[in-house]
Amino acid sequence: MIDDKLYDKLKHCYAKEDESIEVHVNNVLEQMGILKKLGYIDDEKAEILGDAIKCHDVGKANKYFQNRILSAKEGKKKYFDKENEVGHNILSPFLCRFGDDERDYITAYAIVNHHYYVKNNFNEIKEKEDTLNKNIEEIYKSYNLEFDKNNILDLYKFISILQTELEENPKILKKALLILGLLNKCDYAASAHMDVEYSADFLQNALENMMDEWKNKNSSASWNDIQKFCMSNKDKNLIVVAPTGMGKTEAALSWIGDNKGFFILPLKTAINSIYDRVKKDIVTDNISKRVALLHGDTFNIYNDEKINDNNKNEEDIWAYYEKSKLLSIPLNISTPDQIFDFIFKAIGFEPKYAMLSYSKVVIDEIQAYDSNLLACIIIGIQNIIDIGGKVSIFTATLPPFVEDLLSLKKAGSSKIERYKFVKNIADIKGYKKRHNIKILEEEMNADLIYEHYKNSYSKKYLVVCNTVKKSQEIYQELKDKGIDNINLLHSKFVKLERKEKENHIMSVGKTYKEDNETINEIDEVWVCTQIVEASLDIDFDYIFTELSDLNGLFQRLGRINRKGAKNINDHNCFIFTEINRKLLIEKEESTRGFIDEAIYKLSKKAILSHGDGILTEEDKLNLIDEYLTTENMKESVFLKRYWISYDYYSKLYMHELSAKDAEKYLRNIISFDVFPKDINNGLLNEEEISSIFERIKTAKEHLNDKNKSREEKKKYLFELSELKSDIMKYTVSVGLYDLGGEKVKYLENIEISKNTSIPILLCHYDELGFRRLTEEESKNENFDNKDDENFI
Repeated sequence: MIDDKLYDKLKHCYAKEDESIEVHVNNVLEQMGILKKLGYIDDEKAEILGDAIKCHDVGKANKYFQNRILSAKEGKKKYFDKENEVGHNILSPFLCRFGDDERDYITAYAIVNHHYYVKNNFNEIKEKEDTLNKNIEEIYKSYNLEFDKNNILDLYKFISILQTELEENPKILKKALLILGLLNKCDYAASAHMDVEYSADFLQNALENMMDEWKNKNSSASWNDIQKFCMSNKDKNLIVVAPTGMGKTEAALSWIGDNKGFFILPLKTAINSIYDRVKKDIVTDNISKRVALLHGDTFNIYNDEKINDNNKNEEDIWAYYEKSKLLSIPLNISTPDQIFDFIFKAIGFEPKYAMLSYSKVVIDEIQAYDSNLLACIIIGIQNIIDIGGKVSIFTATLPPFVEDLLSLKKAGSSKIERYKFVKNIADIKGYKKRHNIKILEEEMNADLIYEHYKNSYSKKYLVVCNTVKKSQEIYQELKDKGIDNINLLHSKFVKLERKEKENHIMSVGKTYKEDNETINEIDEVWVCTQIVEASLDIDFDYIFTELSDLNGLFQRLGRINRKGAKNINDHNCFIFTEINRKLLIEKEESTRGFIDEAIYKLSKKAILSHGDGILTEEDKLNLIDEYLTTENMKESVFLKRYWISYDYYSKLYMHELSAKDAEKYLRNIISFDVFPKDINNGLLNEEEISSIFERIKTAKEHLNDKNKSREEKKKYLFELSELKSDIMKYTVSVGLYDLGGEKVKYLENIEISKNTSIPILLCHYDELGFRRLTEEESKNENFDNKDDENFI
């Protein structure tokens, strides 16, 4: 692929300040060896990848790059010379030799595109031909090697054919993207001096050890049928439908087994809960090389672990965090945005794409996502299966229309067998009855809840509202009626306060006391929003809930009598079927509302058809299967919006979207972090914020100090990351509507870093959390800034 004589001359040139091309190439090859040893790539992939690795950085031998390295070693800075040089990734293939076959196309594609200093590397080759020729000739002459002009002309022809071939042959392009992704993944790991992947040889043994512990406590303990099903179908794509409390987490982990795995959940609270449980009960040692947490607050969680564990230091936490970001840890508990952003094909998506070709992905409660996110996830599922990965879906309920979407390419098309899943429905007939429902054809009101609470012996109550505003109203009304032991949980609390509340509800929500036998009888009322809806292992005695949709309703009911250990002679679930019509999405172009009108009406019809009384797990599935069908949903806004998103995302060109745009689409960002300033009491946590901000300024000054050593700067870099995470704990996430519209004026911006400024927003903030000012209050307030510059 590259002439040995030429490589012998070039290999001693710098690839990095402290590494020659030869040393760096060997380091990258070592990372490839790890992938091969773990069984993630076969011999054929390894051979092609090896060729790409050996050639990928030889273009760095050009004099401009070498001069930059030498200047950097002397503490000076030189910049890329746009007039006289090209990127080394474009130069590298012109120092190699290629034939005219699929393997060479794949290798050359990976070499050319392992960096994107420009948007289109192939266009750059055409536009910078003269500069490229000059750079090639200079390399040959500087090392006294014969310059073969004909070979260079042949390479231009080869590159042109390569581009056409890949544009017209998606099968070759898919293979090329996999090799490119593997090259980048190995390259990043070698540069970071970390392993590209850590061994996944521990999970099956850890699960067996956990079972042994269960048997020590109860000799009759054994894996249930759903867990056995997953163990015996590890090589299949699965859909597993089973009620809450059936051990779906253990089943999902058993299916992943000793493989690279991702466990995807919709809410950070649920993710943190699963992560803690896995560390505590299953994978109890060598965590930093075995289990990773992937969401926006990962660093905070890891840093809190350092504080609570005297054996961990800053270096440990930083390394753990870096390994997690590099996606080199075998078992990952994650939000969907951390994984499924690869579908947008933004620059840099290839390593994730390649990694998923040897990964197993578990998706928990797929029906919990809105139409846009569901489209992203289903496209992702189809892509993962196409490239060799495996996917399993675990859920308490699965609407028929969602199951149909999993195997459809576009609206109205027939099912595609390659996306076929092996389906399992747990034996629900023998499952304990848990729910006795009472249907109330009215809007939620505090009077009814209070009367029931006042006359009840069991006092652990969960009230679930569809909106933050409604939860604040119900909380205040119940408190005014004399309930003192009442708590409020929704998304509009300062992050630090919300975390404390989440920890508290998890503690209150335990079914049993420490002896695992005595019912945990606590007198507390929790008023919440749908953030308690999915995947939280909490168990309350009674629920009063608004109806949103059938799936959400059954998820909420899953937080009541979770283990089926409580008496259900009387109603324990109260469902208010009427909701504010402003919450409904009635038309495709609607900008307000978040509950699909068609789904709401079908859900209401379904629950009314059942009526009051015992609601079994079998009843729930039957209602879902009867009402939430593709046929019943065909005119819904949900499906119309789904297909708009699906068609758009599935037709995206390579690098059509930027990474930032892709992030917005996947995270469906409609919220902004602000520092709340209460209209009466001033800026919340002002002293803490000021203290952290001053420490941030000091850390920045140390980082910019040229007299500081690299090790000292590394320490301050960690401190800066820690401080940025700390200051974010005092922010609250609010929506654009809460801000007062698109031309909102902030009082002041606090600059956290070069690209991050957090505004201070005037509001009401007290035990109810954040509440926006009324229109009249906003008009009466004087803002310091009179222009639009502070709008994010």
